[in-house]
Amino acid sequence: MSDMTLKYPVWQKAYRQAVLETNPKLLKQKVAAAEQAVNLRLNELTSSADHADEKKAMANALDALKVLAESDWAE
Repeated sequence: MSDMTLKYPVWQKAYRQAVLETNPKLLKQKVAAAEQAVNLRLNELTSSADHADEKKAMANALDALKVLAESDWAE
């Protein structure tokens, strides 16, 4: 993986690992881990009016993870 700086590393590291996974046998596992990381962070922010940009990024990430999980490529 590159040394790219993540804006929201709390959940983006797991998300990036899922998106970059090339082994179909590991994809569902990585997607599940990323979904869990995003959902944990969302729970942390439920009572906060701030973090609108991060919440939007997490919604987009969850949409992308759903597509990955439902793809024919995922075993």
